[in-house]
Amino acid sequence: MSLLVLTGCVRMPTDGPVVRSGGSASDDIATDTFYDPKPPQTGEAANEIVVDFLEAMKATPISTSVAREYLTQAAQKTWEPGLATITYAEIGEPAGELNISVPITGVNEYDARGSWVRQVGNGAADGVPDDTLDFRLTIEDDEWRISELPDALVVPTSWFDDRFSRVSLYFFDPTAKILVPEPVFVPEGDQFATSLLSGLLAGPGPGRSRVTRSFIPEGLRPGLSVPISSAGVAEVTLLGETSDTSELVTEQMLAQLVWTLRQEPRIQSIRLNVGGEVLSLPGGKTEVSISSADSYDPNGAQTTNDLFALRDGLLVTGGIEEIQTTGGRFGTERLGLRDVSVDLTGAIATGVSGQGTSVLTTPVDASDASATEIVSEAVDLLRPAWDFSSRLWLVDMADGDARVSILVDGQPRELTVPGVSGKRVMRFLVSRDGTRFVALVRGRADKVVVARVLHDSQGRVLRVGESRVLDLGEGQSQRIRDIGWRSLTSVAILNHVTGDLSQIRTVSVDGAPGDAAAPEYSRMRGGAQHLVSSPVEGDGVYVVSAEEYSDLTDPNRAVNQLDPKITSMCYAG
Repeated sequence: MSLLVLTGCVRMPTDGPVVRSGGSASDDIATDTFYDPKPPQTGEAANEIVVDFLEAMKATPISTSVAREYLTQAAQKTWEPGLATITYAEIGEPAGELNISVPITGVNEYDARGSWVRQVGNGAADGVPDDTLDFRLTIEDDEWRISELPDALVVPTSWFDDRFSRVSLYFFDPTAKILVPEPVFVPEGDQFATSLLSGLLAGPGPGRSRVTRSFIPEGLRPGLSVPISSAGVAEVTLLGETSDTSELVTEQMLAQLVWTLRQEPRIQSIRLNVGGEVLSLPGGKTEVSISSADSYDPNGAQTTNDLFALRDGLLVTGGIEEIQTTGGRFGTERLGLRDVSVDLTGAIATGVSGQGTSVLTTPVDASDASATEIVSEAVDLLRPAWDFSSRLWLVDMADGDARVSILVDGQPRELTVPGVSGKRVMRFLVSRDGTRFVALVRGRADKVVVARVLHDSQGRVLRVGESRVLDLGEGQSQRIRDIGWRSLTSVAILNHVTGDLSQIRTVSVDGAPGDAAAPEYSRMRGGAQHLVSSPVEGDGVYVVSAEEYSDLTDPNRAVNQLDPKITSMCYAG
């Protein structure tokens, strides 16, 4: 089998400087040094041309100009390495004469925007290479040159990891009320902001209109680069024919640009030029602050960072060391609840009855409000989840088979979630933007699956798309104890290793390989049972046992005592 050629409407930059201090090396080429690969040499054999061509794609700063010299004149004009990126962990010896194949293992494919597409094969676990790179060679001016090859940048995984950053492109949900992050990988260094802009202008991708939408008009393309001044002003140029700039530049369009480009730490504001006209804001200002679009925060515009829990059956809230009883019915009357969840604002709470057969709801602090039963005749409900639209998500383990539903007009409406419905689900999450459903599925080998939620423009849930099983990496335990949000686009997984040893790993919701968080937060002892986390940067990430907890954001990871009467601890959502 040979690698498929990926296609796309925007090209990942393959030329330009990249500088990164420190880090690991890739094939003896340090990431903070200049590496200029050799051009074709006189009299090279066909297989040597292929080997040196692959070596030339490891140029630092990132450039394919030398690699292009290994191609025929015709291929030099048509080769488009920006259409895709292929990474490999190991590469074998080339075989063949005119048609040369190179075996590779540990293969991953990325599209033109830098979105992870798929893993190819099984990492040669069966002793067979995952795939092959196929080249056709011909004689041109008495020298071997490559005439046919994949339209892709083909590089070692370690080289890619050292030079590309995991970031997000921001689009809107179908209601245009909240931003939705889409994870991608882009080159670091001077290309960083330009690559972010190019990816954003490419749009959400095919088949995503019911999940995300873009307010950047089609047909616009980025300028040559995104210069950033010493004052942190990014000059963003969008090229394309337009007769009326005011109709193109909307509040939502600016929000997408601001949230995407603010990932470049040097940028403090942007100056936008569309079709040759500089955007002018009210008051004559021409710069847009990177903090100007917080009302579209994908975590929710008015969310609470407080923790919530049951203490001796009563609802409490606050910091983990300063938890106070709430003033509402759940905080003043023991109603036999076994689980609680709270909406993003921290104003409304839901509680699952002790038998898991019903759900009650009441304001968190209104002392005169009653607790209302909103779900009854269930079998074994898991902790409910909320999204930004105050929609309540439910999973009922009826006879051990999961039934997923949302509350619509006070009535549960069942949804079919591929890979989840009918399975033994232990825990589930819903992203605050309402576009992702994540579940821990128990089995001979536990799995974490992710599916996208499709909505119409009014915010009604249409259905849930196909699910993807996240790759937890080799050597991971088959028993998962808990999952929780670690960021907007990553999930933390609490894994049982052996005895009282647990491991916490963070994986990307798109299934891309590699740990999505710092590896120093990996293993800990103490019989960890639960994970308490949120997608908000800076919130504590707590690993909880029966009477102790540790905060993974604490560099010392001190073990602290926890009131044994506290159960069902969670953040809003």
